[in-house]
Amino acid sequence: MKKLLTLMMLLALFTLAACGQSDDASNDSKNANDDTKQTEVSKDKQDEKVTVSKPDARLEEPTADTKCEMCNMKVYEVTDDLGKFSGQAIKEDGTIAFYDDIGCLLNAELAHNEKNQKYVRDYNTLEWVLVDDATIVKTDLKSPMNWGYVFFKNKEDADQFIADNPSYKITALDVVKQEAKERREAKLKKQAEQQQQQQQGNMQNMQNMSHDGHNH
Repeated sequence: MKKLLTLMMLLALFTLAACGQSDDASNDSKNANDDTKQTEVSKDKQDEKVTVSKPDARLEEPTADTKCEMCNMKVYEVTDDLGKFSGQAIKEDGTIAFYDDIGCLLNAELAHNEKNQKYVRDYNTLEWVLVDDATIVKTDLKSPMNWGYVFFKNKEDADQFIADNPSYKITALDVVKQEAKERREAKLKKQAEQQQQQQQGNMQNMQNMSHDGHNH
């Protein structure tokens, strides 16, 4: 009788041990599956981050040290509040040039007698969009060179932006180009006048020095 009871107890212990191993194996399998799913999700997120679409594969991002090709001022990164005003151009030879504001982007073609693929940032998404395809809105926002223009890939977004800001208005690219040209011409004229005044001042100083020399 005692032997029978002992055998029954041993059998019960073996059964419990087997169940425990089965549960552990099941849990290990579940954890492995969860890890696999997490890895797959992470991989998907990484792939999504890497494969963000761009209008042109040659487009780049400005860095902390990037300077405007035209005015040599800082070009702000996408993470900066002023980064929404940055522009870049792909030149005919494939090189990239960055600009801190729309005026410099447009005037680069005049200054260098070139035709570039010009890109600005969408105000909402901050993705690059061809300036020729963008809807341009004149605002009172402070931009690096005080132009205040923002850009939208979709006109519907521009319309909503204006609905939220009634004092802003859509402006044609040709109008912005003309404004940029006039501002550039005014700047060049002022520089020429300053240079002329400086030359006249230098000549006057030389004459004064010559006159003083004769007096001695």
